Amino acid sequence: MSDATMQVQCHGSAPRRLADYAREKVTAALGHTSRPVLRVEVWLDRSRDPAVPRPAVAKVEVVLNGDVIRAHAAASNVTEAIDLMQDRLVSRMARVAAR
Repeated sequence: MSDATMQVQCHGSAPRRLADYAREKVTAALGHTSRPVLRVEVWLDRSRDPAVPRPAVAKVEVVLNGDVIRAHAAASNVTEAIDLMQDRLVSRMARVAAR
C-alpha cells in the first residue's frame, strides 16, 4: 500500500507527530490481509475537556477490495487509542476474511 492511499487527519489537541505512528500501526494491521487496499482514512482526535474520561479517539476506515471496514477506540491518550484501534482493525479484518 502506498502512502498516497492513506490519509491521516489530526483534530482537536491530537499531536500531529502521532500521525506517523498511526500510519505505521495501520500499515502493520493491513499486513494481515492479501486483499487489495483501495483507500484508508485515519482520524485522530483529543478533547480538551477535562471532564471527558477517555478524551483521545482514533478511528480508521479501510476499503478492502470493496468491503468497508471501520474501527475506533477511545483512551486516556492518543497513543493508547491508536494501539486499541489497531487491535480492533485486525479483529474486524479477520471477521471479514472468514465470511
